[in-house]
Parts: sequence; structure tokens; C-alpha cells
Amino acid sequence: MLALYTQIGPWSIPTFRLTVGIAIGLSLLISLYHQQPRGQLANLYLGALIFGIIGARAFHIALNWDYFTDNQAEMWIIGAGGLDWHGAVLGGLLGLALMRWLLPRLEMLFKSGLLFFRRDGSEPLPIFLHQTKTGLGGEDFNHLLDLLTPALPLIGLGGWVGCLAAGCAYGREVDSLANYPRWMTSELVDVFGIVAPRFNTTYFGIALCLFGLLLVLLSLLWRWRFPSILPSGQRFWWLLALMSAGMVIIGFYRADHTFIVDNLRADQILDGIMCLWSVVAAIRTQVHHRRANP
Repeated sequence: MLALYTQIGPWSIPTFRLTVGIAIGLSLLISLYHQQPRGQLANLYLGALIFGIIGARAFHIALNWDYFTDNQAEMWIIGAGGLDWHGAVLGGLLGLALMRWLLPRLEMLFKSGLLFFRRDGSEPLPIFLHQTKTGLGGEDFNHLLDLLTPALPLIGLGGWVGCLAAGCAYGREVDSLANYPRWMTSELVDVFGIVAPRFNTTYFGIALCLFGLLLVLLSLLWRWRFPSILPSGQRFWWLLALMSAGMVIIGFYRADHTFIVDNLRADQILDGIMCLWSVVAAIRTQVHHRRANP
């Protein structure tokens, strides 16, 4: 069992923050590898990260509203713990889209020094009417998603390993370990520090993310061999659909608090919605690719 805090030299760092931080850093390095210009891509991903954290916290607050109504001072203390992966994904996509729209306009603003510019000696025009390439090569949004595909299982893996130490997303208690297969249950801690025989939800999540990483590697080999089979962005959406479906299944074994709707956890309902949305997005990406490349 991992410790709640990890000692690195003179520093004692919460294991959850450490594992998620390492996963985010590694995801960024992989996304920027062989990509130019790296600085502008890093700006895009920084925006996605900021909005992802805000979205993750907002969804966690919503799913645990009965707790935060009595502890409003803790709502936006991210260091106190509590991030939801649905909000992280949706916030990250929103931040990526917003930064992709905003960066070209900011670049023109800095180049002109004003909110206006002149083109071919014409009258000044508002900056937001100017369409320009920023060195991103007019990157397609799906291409940016494609670069971020490894981040889905990597950051998920960091979160589940961190939960193994912090006790978040803990499993339901069982009467005896002897009544279940060894891979299914263990003596695990919950968020209150209570150790009891539970379903291995954290290990289930780790296994799901490792399987996702394997699929990412296989998709890279597949794309190298058959480059027209997987258009940009489709890997991201199919992998998100798969991991969402896996989270629906894991949800049946979780015991951490959330709203219950018709015997389903609120996060399971969000998992299902995320899965369906991802499948639709993947199909639309394929259709658009075929229309553009008849």
C-alpha cells in the first residue's frame, strides 16, 4: 500500500499530487515531441490544463454538493483534494479550443501594438476580423486532440495510483476476502483512513489505464502501417469512449460518496454520457474525413 505522502529529500509531497503531476508532465513531453513550434503548442496545452483543473474541481463540487454546502470555504481549495475526471476532460477540451481561437488574435495584437492593423494599405480593421496563421500551421483541432491521446490513460493512471495512496474512489466493503477471487478484493484504505476488505477499484482503474496505454501504442503502429485508417482525432474519441465504458463498470464496485439516481451513481451516469458522446464524435470524425478525402 502506498503512503499518503512521498518523501523526496527534505520535501514531503502528497502522493496523489506527485503521481498526477508526473503524469501531466510526461503527457506534455510526449505531445510536444517532434512538434513545432513547441512554444505555441505548449501555450495551447497550458490553457487546456488550467481549464481542465477548474472543470475537474467544479464537477467534484457538484457531485459532492451536500458536503460543500456545509463546507463552503473548502470549495476551491484544490490542495484539499477532490478532482473529477469528467470535468477535467470537458474543461481541457474547452481550454484547448479557446486558446486555439485566442492565440492568433493575441499574436496580431502584439504585432500591431494596437487593437487595429493595416493590410495592403487599406483602412484599419478590427483585429478579430483578421485570419492569420500563428506558426501552428493552422492546426486542425482534431490533430491537436490526436497529440493529446496518450494523456488520457497517462493522467488517468497517475490519478488512480494517487487514489491508491489517498484512499479516494475506494471500493465497497466485502464480508471476507476468502469469498472472492484474489484479484478482485484486498485490504485497502478509504478516504477516512479506515482499512477494510474492499473491492479493488483502484487496481481496476490502474488496469484500465494500462490497457488504454497499450491501445495507444498499438494504434501508433497501426497508423504507421495504414496511415489512412485512423484520421486525426479518432484515436482520442475511441479511447475516451472505451475508458468511459470501463468507468461505468468500475462504478458498480465503488463506495465513495456521490449522488445516487435510480441505483446508479451520478458519476456512472456521466460516464455513460461521456461514452455515447465520444462514440458520436468518433463517427463524425470518420464521416468528415471520408467527405474530405473521397
